Amino acid sequence: MNYRSYLKTDHWREFRRMILDENPYCERCGEIATQVHHITYENLGNETDADVEALCVKCHKEEHFLDFDDEAEF
Repeated sequence: MNYRSYLKTDHWREFRRMILDENPYCERCGEIATQVHHITYENLGNETDADVEALCVKCHKEEHFLDFDDEAEF
């Protein structure tokens, strides 16, 4: 399964929600976190808390050097 397909799975959605519930603030700047960023893809599909971090949109954009307007992409 490719990464984009994985992000649409119930497993990822539940894991993402758990991370955001546990970490409602960006782990870098303290703003409201709305995104979950993979620090590593080694455990894709079996992530642990250590594999991801809760980020705000701004910090996630900076991490990927992106200029995106659609939050749904992440």
